[in-house]
This record gives sequence, C-alpha cells and structure tokens, in this order.
Amino acid sequence: MLQLYLSVLVKGTCSTEDNGTFMVKQFDKVTIFSCVPAKDVVKLFGLETILIYTALLLKKRIVVYHHNLDNLLWFVRALPAFMWHRQDWNIIYPYMQLTNTEISELLSLPTYAAGFRDAAVEGRTELYDVFVNLPAIEITVAAHAKEMFAMTKTHKEIAVFMTRQAENADLNEKSFIKEIANKTNELLRSLRNLAVKNEFGQDVIKLSDLKKNKFAPALENFLWNLAAAEGYTHI
Repeated sequence: MLQLYLSVLVKGTCSTEDNGTFMVKQFDKVTIFSCVPAKDVVKLFGLETILIYTALLLKKRIVVYHHNLDNLLWFVRALPAFMWHRQDWNIIYPYMQLTNTEISELLSLPTYAAGFRDAAVEGRTELYDVFVNLPAIEITVAAHAKEMFAMTKTHKEIAVFMTRQAENADLNEKSFIKEIANKTNELLRSLRNLAVKNEFGQDVIKLSDLKKNKFAPALENFLWNLAAAEGYTHI
C-alpha cells in the first residue's frame, strides 16, 4: 500500500494486477469535492448561514461542536465548498481535542474550520471568531469579532439567495455549490472594480480610495476585510 501511495505521490500514477492503472489526472476532483451536504448546512441554519459564509469568506476561525462524531464530520467537511473559488480544503481540522498540543496548533493558524466533541470548547473564545453549536442549532459570534460581522444589505442578499437555492429541489449538491460560487464571484468582481494597479502592476485596494466611495461604515469595513482576505489591501 505504501509503495502504491508513493507511486501516486511521485509519478501521479500506480498500477496493480487486479485494479489496473490509476492516474491522478483522470481523477475528477470537482465531483468528489462537491459531494458534500452543503445544501443541508443552509437548510439547518437558514439565513444565519451567512455568519458561517462570512467567516469563510474573510478567512476567520470557525469552531464547530457536536458530541456525535459522524454529525461533526459531515458538517465540517462541507464548509470549504462554500468558498469554491479558493479550492482550499486544508482549512479543515475535522476532529480536534482540547489538549495543549492541538490548541497550540490551532492558535498558530490564521484561519480554519475545526471540529470538537468537547462542549467545553465553547468557553475557549481565543480559539474562534464564530462558534457553531450543532446540537442546539446555534451560531455565536465571539465578542472580539462582532464588528467584523456587522451585517449589511450585501450580506442579506447573499443570505436570502443561499436559502432559496437550498430550498430548490431541482438543484443537486454540485449545482447548488456552483450557484453559491457564482454569487461569490459576483461579489469578488465588484471588489476588483475598486482595485488599482500599483507600481508592480498588482491589483491593490487602498483604504483611502475605499473611503472615497462613502460606503456605509459596516459595508466599508466588510469590503476592507474582504480585500485583505483576497490579498488586495494596501494602506
């Protein structure tokens, strides 16, 4: 098994007598990554899903609690699908424990979605910006992150859009994720329209230029934090 694994890792292919040849380039990542219960996440939390979406969008820290491991895993593994444009599944830490080693690991990371079975994690507010209590179907924003999660008209529009798409019986999971991705890309295109080229030809968004648009404070704050998450910011 190790030999086959190393062959895939190094050569991108492996062969066995019984199963023939496997080639990584023929492996459909989209199909596998989209086979997650993203619709169920939205159905469960409704409009409040926007808090999870915002945390993912702004690359913040999410902690999810459920005493049942299966329920915990199905939920956490679905979260990266909401940020399809990033294709970053490395943010998932599906099952962590409140040990010094694992806590230190999380504290060293700027962003993650981590699952815990220990209810005591709710009191460890240094570990999260958003806390998801699955059994209670509750989402809590940590006190230190309240300003960053101030809701705007943009948030409301995305929240309503997600809930409507989740209720659409004609959409399978793959199509649902695509619809959310399109909505996110629409938001990111609007953000890019605020960018200018710097001396190196890179797209940047200056806080001074952002302020010239006279957005409402909550929207300005959201756009600035989104620009930071997408690597556009320049003070």
